[in-house]
Amino acid sequence: MKKLSIAAIFCLLIFNWTEQKFSYANEDSKSPKASKLLELKRQGWKVLEKQSEVESRPGLKPYQNLKREVLVVKYQLRKGAVFLFCLVEYDSQLDTISEACDVSQIKAEKRPRD
Repeated sequence: MKKLSIAAIFCLLIFNWTEQKFSYANEDSKSPKASKLLELKRQGWKVLEKQSEVESRPGLKPYQNLKREVLVVKYQLRKGAVFLFCLVEYDSQLDTISEACDVSQIKAEKRPRD
């Protein structure tokens, strides 16, 4: 029984590892829009400017009467002669991080408001 459970755990670990490798293979690596900020830094993009601010937004149901804090960080990156703008948001109520990058600062800052 012990050998069977060890074998099952080993198979699950292998399955999870291969599934992660396949999910990266489906991404378009040529497009900087599909990449996250950390991955862009690894690819040689340099941070030229970084601005942080905290926005107060209305809470989401069932806490719509409370304010939620959203940390917004704007990055300007450069690689050679190409510039890229990234927007990273941390939402305290949802405990989520969202990232958007684009060659235009206006397009990167367009995001759905709650």
